[in-house]
Amino acid sequence: MLEITLATKFVPGTNVKGDVAGANWSYLLPNLELERVVSLGVPPAATLATLSRLGREVVVVCANERQLRQVREVIGRRGLDRIRPFTAHDWAALLLPTACADLVLIPQGDEARRLSRNRALLAELQRLLKPEGVIYFEPGLGGNVPDRFGEGFGAPLLFWLTPLSGEMQTAVPLGDRETVRYFLSQSLYSPSAGFPLFKRIERFLTKRRVFGQFTHRRGVILGRTTANTPSNAPPHYLRSIAQQAGVNIDHYSWGFSARGRFNSRKVLFFLFDRAGGSPEAPPAYIVKMTRDPALNARLANEYRALTLLHEKRLGDLETLPQTAFFGYHGGLAIVGETVINGLPFRTRTTATADCPYARAAIDWLVELGTATANSVAATPTQVASALEALFDQFVQIYQLTPGHRDFLAGQIAAIAGSREPFPLVFQHGDPGPWNVMVTPSGRVAFLDWEAAEPEGMPLWDLFYFMRSHTVWAARVRGVQSSLGTIAQQWLHESPLSAWVIASTQRYCERIGLPEHLLEPLFYTCWMHRALKEATRRAPHHLEDGHYVNLLRLCIEQREAPMLRQLFSLPTPSRHPSSVKGEQGVSLSVSV
Repeated sequence: MLEITLATKFVPGTNVKGDVAGANWSYLLPNLELERVVSLGVPPAATLATLSRLGREVVVVCANERQLRQVREVIGRRGLDRIRPFTAHDWAALLLPTACADLVLIPQGDEARRLSRNRALLAELQRLLKPEGVIYFEPGLGGNVPDRFGEGFGAPLLFWLTPLSGEMQTAVPLGDRETVRYFLSQSLYSPSAGFPLFKRIERFLTKRRVFGQFTHRRGVILGRTTANTPSNAPPHYLRSIAQQAGVNIDHYSWGFSARGRFNSRKVLFFLFDRAGGSPEAPPAYIVKMTRDPALNARLANEYRALTLLHEKRLGDLETLPQTAFFGYHGGLAIVGETVINGLPFRTRTTATADCPYARAAIDWLVELGTATANSVAATPTQVASALEALFDQFVQIYQLTPGHRDFLAGQIAAIAGSREPFPLVFQHGDPGPWNVMVTPSGRVAFLDWEAAEPEGMPLWDLFYFMRSHTVWAARVRGVQSSLGTIAQQWLHESPLSAWVIASTQRYCERIGLPEHLLEPLFYTCWMHRALKEATRRAPHHLEDGHYVNLLRLCIEQREAPMLRQLFSLPTPSRHPSSVKGEQGVSLSVSV
């Protein structure tokens, strides 16, 4: 019960916006398991941190004492014990062993140009690299691989990168017009020069011109073995993990996306099977990777959850991703899944209480709960014990008035004192509208199952989706206050509050949830969301969090018309003891 949730220590500030791992270009390398990395120049601090994780030793060649002090400061602040900084007017004077480097990074494009003009330094670079080692650099805006730089190496692997500066967030093999066009159409790139410029680029593409002549930022991987690597083949480590599962992606086209400002957001490879098919075909697989080994458990949980749903025959190819392969490389979890085709929910919704796609999403969650409800997996006492563990973390993080603390404790005690069975359900864990797709046939599909709980809390998914849809509906109409929206649209009579009440009643009836458990589940839902939100907020901004204040609002306004009506729903007609988990139900909700 709540296995993933209870195993989580919710620490404020551990996933704040902007604190994202660097060196996104490293995912393009053929191998992420590196012995020695040599950086000919000082990369950004976030890149140093990633290199320290990837390599057992990272040699950083600093141009002067000032750079040396900067690197040492980063080492001390971030605890990077694998970084070895040196100063050298001529980095060849370091006398590093022959064939010692798996990766040579040239963080500044002008250094690559300098190397190309110095045959002695080029020879030293060739001496440093292992036979399978590679060089990564970006030749600068509008630049190409410098003359003579590739002597002694294979043909370079070239990539189109966005944005034009800063951390790379998008990469596509240069010249792959179809994948570039897909990334443009799906807004998967990170433009720096404004959307109109990229629309002009897209018009150039439709005239079948070469995209590379219009882009300005490129990435280059160079090595002795790159001549044997197809220019558009996925990285070797991905192909190897897929092959272990019997999936051959050697000839798949691909594009890479590492967008987002939270470290918990996964990096993605989109894989296209265009052999003998249409160049306009959507991706066949999406590959997810973590940015930090500490997040591996979440991706492994998604793999387990999707596998379990497939074994239970819940969902189908149109509405539920199917796992294709799973493994680890470079200390990072990797999962390949089939792609759900469709459009994001928020581009299709009418942003109203009677939106057909919102109704379809509710129907899907109700059917999931009905198909998986299990009233014998845990007793009310065991459920209350799990919630008490969350409550203990909650009161350590947030400042509660004695009244609020006593109220929440009373809600959990109400569950412990229940004499009726408590139905657990398969819980998605993060069913916000941003994780919902509308398929071409009008069905809905829920993505991103990394927070799933096979034995989770009933109603939590339903409440969270309805809250998020309500807030989005208000924002479409220009209302930015999330808390004010809930106060107006939920706590008092409105079409949305009526929608919440009707949806909740139907859910409770279908899974056999006793009436007296609804109120505790409502309040503990927001307690749980506040715990998750705490990781995304700096400690000094905790009390400004949305969910802790939503919880406070609902406690203080518990006599509001909507809540009074919600918690007085009629007793379910279906006795909970009869619900033990129905196998083989196909979730095929459409509109």
